[in-house]
Amino acid sequence: MKKLRPAAIFLCLLLAGGYAFSLETVTWEHTGYASEFKYFQESEAFTRETWAALPPEEQSAQLRHAYNPALDRQEQIREYYAAAMTRWDAGAARDYADNTGDTDIKTVRLWLGEAKAAALAKKLSVTRRMLQKASSEGLEDADLRALSPYLTRRAISDLSGVKAASGLQRQAEVSSGKYGIPRKAANATVEKVSGELGQQTGRTAAKFFDGSASSGDAPEPVSSREGSYTKNYEVPKAAINSVTGNAAGATGRQTSKNVSGLLNQPSAPAATTIKSKTPAPLPGTGLPPTENKSAAWTSDAYGYTIEAGGRTLKFRDQKEAEAAIRSLPNGSVSKVTLYGHGAPGMQSVGSASYEAGDTAALLQGKMARGGVIQYSGCNTASIGGPTLNPAVGLSMVARRVLYFSIPYFQDRLNGVPADEAKQQWDKGWNADLSRDTSLKIKGAIVCGYRTFGLVPGRLPGLTRLMGSQEAATPGYVAGKKACYQDGREVPEP
Repeated sequence: MKKLRPAAIFLCLLLAGGYAFSLETVTWEHTGYASEFKYFQESEAFTRETWAALPPEEQSAQLRHAYNPALDRQEQIREYYAAAMTRWDAGAARDYADNTGDTDIKTVRLWLGEAKAAALAKKLSVTRRMLQKASSEGLEDADLRALSPYLTRRAISDLSGVKAASGLQRQAEVSSGKYGIPRKAANATVEKVSGELGQQTGRTAAKFFDGSASSGDAPEPVSSREGSYTKNYEVPKAAINSVTGNAAGATGRQTSKNVSGLLNQPSAPAATTIKSKTPAPLPGTGLPPTENKSAAWTSDAYGYTIEAGGRTLKFRDQKEAEAAIRSLPNGSVSKVTLYGHGAPGMQSVGSASYEAGDTAALLQGKMARGGVIQYSGCNTASIGGPTLNPAVGLSMVARRVLYFSIPYFQDRLNGVPADEAKQQWDKGWNADLSRDTSLKIKGAIVCGYRTFGLVPGRLPGLTRLMGSQEAATPGYVAGKKACYQDGREVPEP
């Protein structure tokens, strides 16, 4: 045993040194936490100065909470960039050219680096310039070659057709004279124009820019990256119906109207998610949490508080809160507080109520490892073992009376047999909502109260003084708390 003593001492020193190192200050943008610090920068959770002001323990906690959402966010941007750098079809080219902005380039630069941001910016610049040139003067062969790395062959072919339409426009404008041309010649010219545009230039140009048929038939839908839209596009038909002694001038004006408007057609309707823009960050990012103030004398305080990605979101509406939770990336939630009233086995938040299965269904997959679910309601944990604290003891006696004795004697007065009534209420009065929830959400720490909880902000009169009549969080709660992880009691985090 004596021979092992130096090794044991060395091991203890090594562990102690590792623990001490873990509590050292982490510098801003530390390379070992690159994703986490990018996440902090995009969400504006911290700056270099505010991060430096945090104690080491808080820095460690924030990095741990940001780990999973930062990885999810980085994967989102990688997928966005990969899609953006594929060859675009006609609809995608319009979508990206119209909707991608400097903010999207900045986001790519933050997550993926300067080189990839520059590549995307160059692709957008070339595409926008060529689309504009195609509508004004037509594209040369060199222009089409410049587009080959960025657009599909079909899209480039469609763009090349605009050059012919543009040339026809200028030719028609030049040939239109003061005295016009004979009606027969005008009809022949228009018929020729109609045939050429309908079969070649008209079809390709119309399909590229707004998806319609040049013949005036039912328009063909053009798919944007998220939806489709249609617009009638008729080059020759209107000209044929309006041929006069100045038919060439009419043809020129009609051609000019359609060619010059090709790139200015209305964009496809905005979809819920525009793929040409970077994915949106977490809901509520950059918005400080707010509390509703009220001058009422009594309290109607309840709500949901969600902490994710270094941000705190607060809700009083059940649908809004649950929708926000479902929209968060998996593993991103570090803490959820359900604030309202509690009873053995149940927590209410306003008109909503949650048993263990309800909470598990809502939060399944969303909690970070070691994330906290806090039931801020009375009696949301079991009474636990014996205690010498008289206040806790009185609360536990009141719980037994309220949730067992009173309903038991009511059942007896209603003729329910004693054994049946006892069995009914004996299993429910000491139900442990927190423990049951921890068994359903693996890895999360679930906390509740063994006793009735006293919230000063809910006291009549004091609620008006504090302006907390509609507070979404409880603040201080006087009560005995218990926490569980995977069904085992653990210290309060």
